[in-house]
Amino acid sequence: EVGLSRSTSNAMSTLLRGMLRCRGAKRIMGRRLVPPAPAPPVTLHCRHLSSSAQPHLEFPKAAAMIIGDEILSGSIVDSNSSFLCKTLHSRGVDTVRVEYVRDDKAEIQESLLRLKSMVGDKGWVFTSGGIGPTHDDVTYEAIAEAFSLPLQVHEETLERMTSYYHGRGLEITDGRRRMATLPSPCEVRFTENLSVPWVPLAIVRNVLVLPGIPRLFQPMVAAHKYLFSGPAFHAVDLYTKVGEGDMAAALSSVVSKHPHVHIGSYPSVEEGPWLVRIGVEGRNKQQVEEAAAEIEEKVKIDEKKWRANESEQQTSSSS
Repeated sequence: EVGLSRSTSNAMSTLLRGMLRCRGAKRIMGRRLVPPAPAPPVTLHCRHLSSSAQPHLEFPKAAAMIIGDEILSGSIVDSNSSFLCKTLHSRGVDTVRVEYVRDDKAEIQESLLRLKSMVGDKGWVFTSGGIGPTHDDVTYEAIAEAFSLPLQVHEETLERMTSYYHGRGLEITDGRRRMATLPSPCEVRFTENLSVPWVPLAIVRNVLVLPGIPRLFQPMVAAHKYLFSGPAFHAVDLYTKVGEGDMAAALSSVVSKHPHVHIGSYPSVEEGPWLVRIGVEGRNKQQVEEAAAEIEEKVKIDEKKWRANESEQQTSSSS
């Protein structure tokens, strides 16, 4: 064999390494090329966070949109939002926002999409108002356009409406027909014993569309409240003659120790045996009890009352 100089040997080594990278190369200058062994597979390890590492638990959320120029002008007082919030709270649902909107399609759509993003895919948005027969009732149209859905006459609603109005000697006008023209597809439910029994509860992608008239809105919410629920709240009220300014520091120290308990102070609006009601509330009853006990150590409490949640009321009524 002919000996190779150092520079020639280095050049050949470089050539061999390069050829090893080429697929299908078997021999060079009579030498059999052995490809390098494949690298072992790489395993990626994922760290799973325990529930205790999560900043907070997510609970069911809801929001409401109260629609109507008459509400914003003050000519009609809104009572639907307070009824709805109280009902949702009794069902363990967090109401995160209530918005008031004019009878304007663009404003309704903007509010609807904002509220939907706040409550998430599994949350609920309730609308009140804007589903009557006149020109300023545009809620169905606005919701349909917001979700890129068509409007279609809902036949069962139209049949119920026809029976109702014909029984009173009235015809189905174009305006009345509009009240049976709903975003499609949607789920439609009816409410037993409603004063106007044909009025539909239209549910479009977890948006519950309701009339603004309280004698319709409130019975409909009450009748269908089983549709939405979450873990129950536990609450206790502490009554004291101590003024808010005198106990603010004490309450702040308790609040800092109990981040998952809501503590609020509410001055009495009338003359009575107490000045302030301290509300202590949360979904973990033990945490509520501990926070309330700490407040009692720091503030003189004259009376203490637990609020019964809906599940406890049902249990006591059935026993």
